[in-house]
Amino acid sequence: MKLYKIGLVSVIAVMLGFSQLCFAAEEYKTANAFVRITTNMLGYNFIAKKVAQSAMKKSLKKCVAGDYKIKFDSFSGVDLKKGIFRGLDIDGKNLSVENELYISQLHMATTSDFNYVDYRSEPMVFKTDVPLAYEVEMTEADLDKTLFSEEAFDTISRFIPLVTIEKPSVKIVNDKIRINSSLKFPFAKSIKFSMSSSLKVENGKIIMSDVESSGSSRDFAGKLVNLINKQNMLDNINLNIFENTDTVVQVQNVNLKDKKLYITGQFLIKKSN
Repeated sequence: MKLYKIGLVSVIAVMLGFSQLCFAAEEYKTANAFVRITTNMLGYNFIAKKVAQSAMKKSLKKCVAGDYKIKFDSFSGVDLKKGIFRGLDIDGKNLSVENELYISQLHMATTSDFNYVDYRSEPMVFKTDVPLAYEVEMTEADLDKTLFSEEAFDTISRFIPLVTIEKPSVKIVNDKIRINSSLKFPFAKSIKFSMSSSLKVENGKIIMSDVESSGSSRDFAGKLVNLINKQNMLDNINLNIFENTDTVVQVQNVNLKDKKLYITGQFLIKKSN
């Protein structure tokens, strides 16, 4: 009798486990061809896209202030309602991350052809990793506010003692970043200080290099460069903008052109914890 009970319990446990696996597999399946065709004919896919775009835009604005245009490449309206989609394009303008990172233009596009995000949840739940390629465009004003935010400027001033620094301004001249400021040393008149630098990507970070300076010693310019490089514009900013998930940002290329900074790379939103 006991052996019979044990055997029955084992069979039930195996069946329950199998049914859960089937349910999990079913959850990640897309709708069949018939459902796709009929729902598209009825215009349901169009409606689902509008609802998903609105929900995604609302969630993004909660995390990063700015204006967005969202475009989904869906399998079907039924799939998109669940949060399953083939691709996603995001265009953003005048973005601000925690009032520390400022971006004039952003374009992001998924690089996986299967993505699953429950955008109806509060907060959104990422059921799969969502990898995206990104392109960023930053103006002189964006760089000014990002490199020398209140907190960054205080940090730089604190680590260069006995020197009063006028808040610097950033210009892009001859495909280099130029930082202009005035320095006041003890018992001396203020002097104008200027430093220009190229940018390069090193170990996935944006680094100032080939530095030229005027108005102060190379030693001072070197200290300033080291401080700016250490407070890398992406390092000290919390980019885990969605709750219950981590994000990984990799810089691949950086370019200065037409008084703007262009950055391209990869952005991975990890599956929710």
